[in-house]
Amino acid sequence: MKSERIYSIGVIGLGVFGARHAAVCLNHPNFRLVGVADVKEELVKKYSMELEVPGFTDYRGLLAMPEMDAVTIAVSDQFHHEPCKDAANRGIHIFLEKPIADNSAHAQEILNAARENNVKLMVGHTLRFDPRYLEIKRIIDEGQLGEIIHVYARRNATVKSGRRLQGRVDAMIFQGVHDIDFLQWLTGSKISKVYAEAASNILKDLKVNDTTMATLRFKNGVIGLLEQSWALPVDMPSPLDVELEVVGTEGSAYLDLRSQSVSIVAGGKLNQPDLIYGLPDQHFLIDEYSHFAKYLNEEVEAKVSGEEALSALEVAEAIMRSAKSGAPVLLS
Repeated sequence: MKSERIYSIGVIGLGVFGARHAAVCLNHPNFRLVGVADVKEELVKKYSMELEVPGFTDYRGLLAMPEMDAVTIAVSDQFHHEPCKDAANRGIHIFLEKPIADNSAHAQEILNAARENNVKLMVGHTLRFDPRYLEIKRIIDEGQLGEIIHVYARRNATVKSGRRLQGRVDAMIFQGVHDIDFLQWLTGSKISKVYAEAASNILKDLKVNDTTMATLRFKNGVIGLLEQSWALPVDMPSPLDVELEVVGTEGSAYLDLRSQSVSIVAGGKLNQPDLIYGLPDQHFLIDEYSHFAKYLNEEVEAKVSGEEALSALEVAEAIMRSAKSGAPVLLS
């Protein structure tokens, strides 16, 4: 049995999600938070003081700390590739927030840098750690639904999300990669063909789509529908409208995060397990870091590899090309 090594880790990017990463690293038994970085001086001062660690407005100062074993990179996706390459060149292992990059060319640069420097890279696609999604993955792996026929995933956000990002990224990349990655993992098959339509009425001034709907063909024959939008009214009771549906030859499964429920129909019976209050210790970020520590210990492979994250991004890019051209797009 391997010893429980404690890894020194820093966090680059202190936005809402980056700050959560830093808090988890501070308290996780397998990690010791040694520093944080962000280009915004006020955030550096705030979290450096709260977490009682050194803070840097230039992430290179953090990477230069001699005790650094690993780094979490949670900056905006268009800035992922440079800190990733700098960390890899220093031999520092990387936990990278999704999407892996803003485009597949930058993602490939990240993969190359990690490979050339023998650095471990794990990408934070959180649905693979979400107990609600994992329950559906479990019953499919057990064969309770039989052979999968079709899947449907929806992740709609309010227009506030689109405005906040100021047109720097399309919803299909920002949030769509969540569902693309999970669907490929769920079905055990890559997507081979996409066809999409998009509309832009609310955010046309930012030159991004309000809504994109895509049909998916998987290599193993499964077909799917993917709906991604950030056109919901800002006064919605929930900032996200999320659903997942899986239909198989022997049953079906449904996830609806508006009501925070999972419903499973198998063997002629309806089961709605309590996956939140029934599993009080489940928290996807804590679980992600526990897995990351095992990955660093060489006990497991990364649950979400850089190559898998690149694949999800490539599908998202193909969907955007299809929506623009009005034609189906094939993927290798």
